[in-house]
Amino acid sequence: MKTKIFGMLLLAGALSLTACDEFLTETPKHSLTTDNSVLNYSGAKNAVNGIYGVYEKYGSNLGGSLYSNLHCMAGFWTYNNEMFNMGYKQSSSSVEGYWTQLYKIINACNAAVNGINKLSDGAFPSLAEKNALLGEARCFRGYCNLELLWLFGRWFDKADSPYGILYRDQTSELSNLMVGRISVGESYRLILEDLEFAEQNAPVYKSALRMSRQFAKAMHAKLLMVRNWDGDYAKALTLVNDLLAENSGWQMETDLTKLYETGWNSKENCFSHYLGDNKDSYFGMAGSEFTYAYALFYNNEFTETVQEWLDNDVRHDVTFGTARAPETWDTSTRENVLTKLYHRGRNDGKNDMYATYPMRYAELYLMKAELLARTNPSDIAGALAPLNEMRAKYTNPVMEPITGITNHQELMDAIFKEYVVSLFMENETPWFASLRFEHDGKPWIYTLKPEVNFSTDQYCWPIPDSEIHAHSNVIEQNPGLE
Repeated sequence: MKTKIFGMLLLAGALSLTACDEFLTETPKHSLTTDNSVLNYSGAKNAVNGIYGVYEKYGSNLGGSLYSNLHCMAGFWTYNNEMFNMGYKQSSSSVEGYWTQLYKIINACNAAVNGINKLSDGAFPSLAEKNALLGEARCFRGYCNLELLWLFGRWFDKADSPYGILYRDQTSELSNLMVGRISVGESYRLILEDLEFAEQNAPVYKSALRMSRQFAKAMHAKLLMVRNWDGDYAKALTLVNDLLAENSGWQMETDLTKLYETGWNSKENCFSHYLGDNKDSYFGMAGSEFTYAYALFYNNEFTETVQEWLDNDVRHDVTFGTARAPETWDTSTRENVLTKLYHRGRNDGKNDMYATYPMRYAELYLMKAELLARTNPSDIAGALAPLNEMRAKYTNPVMEPITGITNHQELMDAIFKEYVVSLFMENETPWFASLRFEHDGKPWIYTLKPEVNFSTDQYCWPIPDSEIHAHSNVIEQNPGLE
């Protein structure tokens, strides 16, 4: 196994990010080994805080880079030709960074989980405190394993499919790196075990800088919607209703300008990856921020249908604007730049609030609308109600209710359009929606890029070549991606 992927990771320190919580400015005191880091309650807290340091230090691809590629795959953007045409193979180098970074974070999670579990309950102020730390770490691990399944596993297969994830639950050592793939069903089971534990034990939401039980429950619901096995939609609807009924600090940001200007500090953002200035990264910017703070300027046009939706939406003047080029030598400006994410670009806005939005509160209303439409398709008014409730909460811009829907297909088209326009380029949801929603009897992805020849095999990426060749045991590649 290449040491650059799975060598012993040191928590060299959570980055000194002045805009983030105090824990991110502290240098963790221990290396990532369960033998010398988690010896008491203080060590347990350090181990959990260290996960965030690893996430910020090594997660440079897990933001704009990831979401832009998924939007290209869906047919919303042509920025990355390989992703738009779904031409990736095992030998492609474009996906290895995501694989590597997710496993580095999972390794940090495993160090925290295993170290805490080795301590007696008496080492903590209370059992609840111990479980809260475990819940936070397991929420992180469940989330990262879910991303691995969505990206590199055949998440769309039945439970007995052998093309699940490579599941690692021990701190990486040479003796335990060689693991085989588990089934899709087993992958979902283990991910849900982590998320469900976090739902009961992780801290209650206070800010987007920490994992919370609300984030675990929301990702649980999203998992069920994407998976769509028997009963999943009904279970997801229960989870979404529970979240909407809570009176927590997680809530709508009714001014969209404030949502994007405050980024990870917005009360609508359930969890966020800080993408701000990182002097050790490419051009002085985090890799994930490169897409948001660079590519969106020079590639500011999207595919025809989506561009029309965005241009004609009442939110356009809040989420799009005129911006300066990101290069120091290029002083030109462009109109119709996606400034909600580009902000002012890496030249003028190097330290703007570049952040990820894997789960916004507004998405709960979108999920509820879809789930009602799928579980009770005859009740058009009932499914429209959550969409219009969400729209009515906005004060900037003021949004009119959606009306004139007369049949189920029009309803589903309206929900799909709302997913795309509301969450455009923010997370993976529009990608999955392009596969889940149908138009003219086929998933929307076929309407969005009719010129591309692809199959369901391309709904996931190949296991990276380095991983395939590093194993002494055989890892079977995803079909069609050799």
